[in-house]
Amino acid sequence: MTGIGETAGITARPGLRKLGEAAFFVALIALLWTADTLTKFSQLRFHGYTPDSFRLITEQVTSAVVVLLLVPCVAWWLSRFPLRRDRLVSAAAGHVLGSVLFTVAHYFLMIGLRYVVFLFSEESYIFSDFWFRNLMIEYQKDIKIYLGLVGIVAAYRHRRSVRARASQATITTDRLVVQTGKGEAIIRREDIEYLEAARNYVTVSTGERDFLVRNTLAKLEEELAPCQIVRTHRSYLVNIDKIQEIRTTDAGGYEIRLESGKSVPLSRGYRDKFRSVFKD
Repeated sequence: MTGIGETAGITARPGLRKLGEAAFFVALIALLWTADTLTKFSQLRFHGYTPDSFRLITEQVTSAVVVLLLVPCVAWWLSRFPLRRDRLVSAAAGHVLGSVLFTVAHYFLMIGLRYVVFLFSEESYIFSDFWFRNLMIEYQKDIKIYLGLVGIVAAYRHRRSVRARASQATITTDRLVVQTGKGEAIIRREDIEYLEAARNYVTVSTGERDFLVRNTLAKLEEELAPCQIVRTHRSYLVNIDKIQEIRTTDAGGYEIRLESGKSVPLSRGYRDKFRSVFKD
């Protein structure tokens, strides 16, 4: 079965990562179901009822346990129906079916668990004759749980995919060598339009294509030629040969328009140093 963190071409690392994924869902489900249990206790008391603590806690725990067991199934189903722009129709149809299957599995498995638990108690558990109606009511709740799980897994996979595509960049003579998923991309220094920092990553843009590399802007600034590639902002380096014009903004600042039509900021702190490049 596909793991939570697996996407096409990207395999989840064993060990601590899988343990962390499992711990996250255990903590999340425990927190949500505990909050729901306390809310139900409070509502019953508010309306003047004395809660059957054993029955209510059993129902909540069995529901939470089954949802937790179904998380890998949801992850596997998401791999079959990924949330992609080119597959929106099939994804929508697949996840409508997935929500129905999730509800059916959740409902009957938690009922089975409750029977097992009540076998060891003095009380008896009665399965409702109106199970189909109860299943429809359960679906209204479970579709929210299902979509929540799909959203969490999809967001986690997207984050891992972005990090996996990011790579170290190395400077070789007048070229930037970037590791990609299919090999190496060799970018000539003069083809670089600008570089933009994003935490521990840097986007290297040629105007036609962007490359995400795991590096710092300061390190790349140090390695690239000091004259052609200059800093215009704490988050930007710009190739001066790609500059089309420098203009003022509505806020009274400056921005640099590049050949590709994109604009990058020119901050006050770097303005004098930037202008000195042209004087030299």
